[in-house]
Amino acid sequence: IKPINPTTITNTNTPSKSQQIPTMTRLLCLSATLLVSAASTVFAASEFCPTMYADFHRRQLAHFSDEVFVLEEGASAKHIPFLTLSDDSKTGTIVVGNGGEEGGIWHPMSASDDPDQVHFVTHIMVKDQDGKVVILESMDPTVEAPATMTFAVPAGVTQLTPYEWCNLHGLWKGEPVMVPTEQLEKGSSAVCGASDYAKEAWPSVHADFMRQQKDTFNSTTPFTETDGVKHTPYITLKDDGTASILVGNIDVALHPMNGSPDGIAEPHWITEIYVVDQSGNIVAMSSLDDTGVDTATLDFEVPEGAESVQAYAWCNIHGLWKGSVVEVETTASDGEQSEIESSDGDAASATATASAGFAVGAALLVTLNML
Repeated sequence: IKPINPTTITNTNTPSKSQQIPTMTRLLCLSATLLVSAASTVFAASEFCPTMYADFHRRQLAHFSDEVFVLEEGASAKHIPFLTLSDDSKTGTIVVGNGGEEGGIWHPMSASDDPDQVHFVTHIMVKDQDGKVVILESMDPTVEAPATMTFAVPAGVTQLTPYEWCNLHGLWKGEPVMVPTEQLEKGSSAVCGASDYAKEAWPSVHADFMRQQKDTFNSTTPFTETDGVKHTPYITLKDDGTASILVGNIDVALHPMNGSPDGIAEPHWITEIYVVDQSGNIVAMSSLDDTGVDTATLDFEVPEGAESVQAYAWCNIHGLWKGSVVEVETTASDGEQSEIESSDGDAASATATASAGFAVGAALLVTLNML
């Protein structure tokens, strides 16, 4: 929204300067209000959190149960998310499991690059009294158990219900917690949005994708371009040391980014794109927000010293895909280039000196012959 410029407003009855100031102030305030309103609308419209929950619920129905798991009498509370509010009700904390109680147990956070060993809480979520996902955060399995999330209580909520997703055992729900009425207008204005995995978690995330690839899609390897162009991630290297990834081919088929704004409709999107180098090390990873986009893309910096890069993409419906290996052109470093230039300069200087010496010697011989 472009702020109105009061100087462009024409009026046959030109007001005095003292009359213009309040008018200008009101116009500027109006413009600022419109800008803030527009920004709030953009952030509030994020589909990432309801889309993530919708996909967890889809997977729950497909692989685990017709319902979200809850704590049953006499059963272990290892998977149950427990929510508590601070004394002033401004912040909430969720832990998965009850290891703080006698005889209790925390849910494990077992990081691993082995698909048969990785076991962790991948995400913790919170719904409000209307069933809207208001908080979501990805977890890092390299952090010691319990899986924990601390958050600012959003404004306007009267009830908060915690959820967690275990990569091996599905979707679990804890008991709802009521929010004191005096906190309604004092809460945070933050809006639930995309949450990337910590770098330390990347190997475990890849391992879990490989586990799902085998268990769900009966494949021990990622799919490739021969299985379909639409899901294949393609890397384009740039001259400035960066690269871009596009899932699909613009001339053939592009992968859709269909979210679930209501948290109910089944989504279909690329959840993660990541990059490995020639040694198999993951050098970039991003969880994609489906909000307002039609294509799955990722821009990243090519690491110094990388000889090759290869892109991977996870489709929530069709599994893990990888693109071709792209060779990175290596050039001499600045230091090496300086040494080369210095060496070339020294050689040129030596040649010039030798040539000058030869010329002086030749001139001396000519002079002696003339005597």
